[in-house]
Amino acid sequence: MPKYAEFQTFREQNLITEADGDMLHREARALALRRIEESARTEEDFREVIRWWDKLDANRERKERDHEKGRSVIPLEWNADELYLSNRPSYDMILRRLVLAGDFLDFIFDHPKTLHELVTNADLSKILKELKLHLKNMLYCLFLHDYSAAEYAESIGQSDRNIRGIRETALKKIRKLYGGALAYRKENGLPMTLDEKYFLNNGVRKKKDSRQPDR
Repeated sequence: MPKYAEFQTFREQNLITEADGDMLHREARALALRRIEESARTEEDFREVIRWWDKLDANRERKERDHEKGRSVIPLEWNADELYLSNRPSYDMILRRLVLAGDFLDFIFDHPKTLHELVTNADLSKILKELKLHLKNMLYCLFLHDYSAAEYAESIGQSDRNIRGIRETALKKIRKLYGGALAYRKENGLPMTLDEKYFLNNGVRKKKDSRQPDR
């Protein structure tokens, strides 16, 4: 239904008259609908009320869809190259799909310097933000873009043994700082998830239940 098209019908049926004066469109629509509802007496009259509500609901839903994020019926893999159509999931594939769907936040922060913006946990975000840049670069490549230690070592001219050592040192530091943040929350009665409590008590993430199927 074109915008405000129903008002011509309302006027023709004397549901909106000159006596109603200058009204906003939404006020005039509400008045006309109220008059239709109040005048309904027969089954056919009530069918007419329902027909009007269905028509206006369809118009409202169309307007809402116009404001929704997304690419309509265009497939997310449209114009993607073979890298993004492989059977192996990757961070690059996820980023590409998010961008094609109109969600740009992860793409904007897809950089070692803004690694902390890619996590939702406030404590972890603060810890990552305060890491030295060379550690952010390493974590970004190893854990987001799935580089092997050997691949990352070759890209920066170091040995993979050295990179594995730096990785373990960095992870130990993050675990220690995160454990301290969780201990502070526990001591001060702040809320914690079950996984956070498990990590505080065991120093590792909660292990996956082997009985649950892979997703």
